[in-house]
Amino acid sequence: MLDIHALRIFLEAARTENFTEAGRNLNLTQPAVSAQIKTLEDYLQVKLFERDGRTVRLTKSGETLVPMAQQLIHMAISAEETIRASEGKVVGNLVIGCSAAAAKYVLPHLVMRFQRLYPNVHVSIPVVSRQFLMEKIAQAEYDLGVVSVREPDYDMSYSDFFLDRLVLIAPSSHPWARQGTIKPHQMLEEYFICREPESGCRATVAEGLAKVGLSIDQLHHVMEIGNAEALAMAVEHGIGMSFVSQPVAVSRLPLGRLAIIQVEGLELISPVEFVYSRSRPASPAQIKFLEFANHAQNRLLVQMLAEGRVI
Repeated sequence: MLDIHALRIFLEAARTENFTEAGRNLNLTQPAVSAQIKTLEDYLQVKLFERDGRTVRLTKSGETLVPMAQQLIHMAISAEETIRASEGKVVGNLVIGCSAAAAKYVLPHLVMRFQRLYPNVHVSIPVVSRQFLMEKIAQAEYDLGVVSVREPDYDMSYSDFFLDRLVLIAPSSHPWARQGTIKPHQMLEEYFICREPESGCRATVAEGLAKVGLSIDQLHHVMEIGNAEALAMAVEHGIGMSFVSQPVAVSRLPLGRLAIIQVEGLELISPVEFVYSRSRPASPAQIKFLEFANHAQNRLLVQMLAEGRVI
């Protein structure tokens, strides 16, 4: 019978491509890792790794085993958590991948409140790209994700989280900062720093500009930056103007280096959603967290956080 402990070691070795590093991450010696892999290979009667000095790489058989090992481990964890939940105990690990910039300012506060009610649930929030996040959910390594753009290529379910408002920011020394409000056509006179083409932020800006008679291609783009905070810093240094999520801008206002500019008729709002596997049963911790997030009082708190209005 396949051993769950051995499968965990196998997956860590596959991830690191190094038995010594895998052992270090799992608090095991390198010989212990090698022995477990050897036992697994003997049981399956296949070679799982090609050894090349200090590094290893998966064989075809090893590559085939990876998704099945992930599924078996997930099922074992799910079984344990479900049995404990049947006794009224909500325990386990919950991994919530975050790719939406605004969610980084919202999610930790919600998780903190959740853990006051369920202290035996360990929550981690990796901040990753949307594509990476979707892959991790599909591979059962993440339970949930937070995204601002849906991915049709994955079999996923989505549920509402909050509405993200994008705002125009400029250096505090710029004349626009004194004006406070500008007309849409004035944006054509300035340089802009934009997000990468596949970002949800850029899609929302393009859609909003179209409604006021402008194309995003009409803006003078001088740079692309794939991180909202780095983008705001570039604006502070006078490289150009940009659009960012409201909590990103509000968090930097006390520094006195940038200003939020109103644009007549321009409204930039996009939904931020939870995403999770449609086909994989949710763990008790995941179910409780989504119920908690959907509670009316928490939804109000989340929306206030998303607008930079509290904490």
